Amino acid sequence: MLRFFGRGSGFSDEHNGAYFTVGSQLILVDCPLVTFKRLKNDGLEYYYNKANQVDIIPEEKTSKVDIIPDESVTDIVIVITHTHSDHIGGLALTIHYATFIWKKHITVVAPSEEVRKNLEFVLSELDGCDRGTYSLVTAEYYIGEGESWLRAAIPTTHVPALEGKCFGYCFNIESRAVVYTGDTNTLEPFLPYILEETSTRHILYTECSAFDTGVHMFVEKLLDYSEIFRDNGIEVYLMHLDDVEKIEEKIHGTKFNLAPLA
Repeated sequence: MLRFFGRGSGFSDEHNGAYFTVGSQLILVDCPLVTFKRLKNDGLEYYYNKANQVDIIPEEKTSKVDIIPDESVTDIVIVITHTHSDHIGGLALTIHYATFIWKKHITVVAPSEEVRKNLEFVLSELDGCDRGTYSLVTAEYYIGEGESWLRAAIPTTHVPALEGKCFGYCFNIESRAVVYTGDTNTLEPFLPYILEETSTRHILYTECSAFDTGVHMFVEKLLDYSEIFRDNGIEVYLMHLDDVEKIEEKIHGTKFNLAPLA
């Protein structure tokens, strides 16, 4: 499903950024600096191919596979949860690099019109991205388009300064509902998507904090949902981690896992 360029929180060395593929589309979830650096250094096709090989090649061998560059990736889509710098710090750089080096157009997906306008100002007025080199759309552009990979943009709460501007998403990947919280201090907005009755097991990627700051999902609060997730067969992966060792200690013996790194 999703794989991560980094899974750290705001003050970490490698910020939280994920990706998956649908057909020839490489879809990035947020675009921190580590996402830009990994794509620049390893190439688009490396991650496109690696994402599509993990189900058939043993995990420990995927990093050893030689990828021959080709034209596999036709579209790059970047889905934004919110505008904190650890989530969009590599966005403009990726657009510039795609323009001059990859010769590819970027589509940036904002969760709402308000966030779209904020991103437009940052990209155009501050970073000077040529408006002709990228498209900036809201989530509605993809939601409901046939068998779309995007089911919903889900508003949540994070920091007061960005009230109404923080979102998670529900993706449709390989016919499974994949819920991605983004930065949040609660799981309540996501529960209707996580616990809906379907023929397939759902997957949850949720942020997790070792420290109770009030603006992130505190691990102790997350553990309160353990039985609910277990009884409903929900696969849970933790991301946006502030202290990996403390979180691993807290989730020991549970079905929670750390989000898989690329």
